[in-house]
Amino acid sequence: MPIVWGVNHAARLVSAKATGELGRTDIEDYLDGLEAAATLSYRKVLDMTQSRLALSGDDMAAIGARVRAHESLGPMGSVAVIAGSEEVYDRVRLFESVVDASRPLKIFRDAEMAYAWLAVGLPNGRVAAWPTVFGAG
Repeated sequence: MPIVWGVNHAARLVSAKATGELGRTDIEDYLDGLEAAATLSYRKVLDMTQSRLALSGDDMAAIGARVRAHESLGPMGSVAVIAGSEEVYDRVRLFESVVDASRPLKIFRDAEMAYAWLAVGLPNGRVAAWPTVFGAG
């Protein structure tokens, strides 16, 4: 399974780690899981330091349509993507422009900055916790 993810309901945070080549089905399975777990409004971090996107233009358009359809269900949480290479950074930037969703998305080079960005605006005493499910923190 190329995307493994976990949820911290107390922090309203989904932490995901991708490995290998991600195709349309991998992204759609991830989105289906987020919807089934009722976490679309949660903040999300996707660690892509050990993966790459293998999506055609048609794939990106179809996934973008699904993400925009999710917006009709309620507010979407911010998304932080951690890119491990220039290629992944560029592909995620292209994906972001195709999706054109109304939720914040930002691409980072390291996890610490990604989690810090997700923590902005949280109530005092709340933090965007590092995902212990992946051995971090």
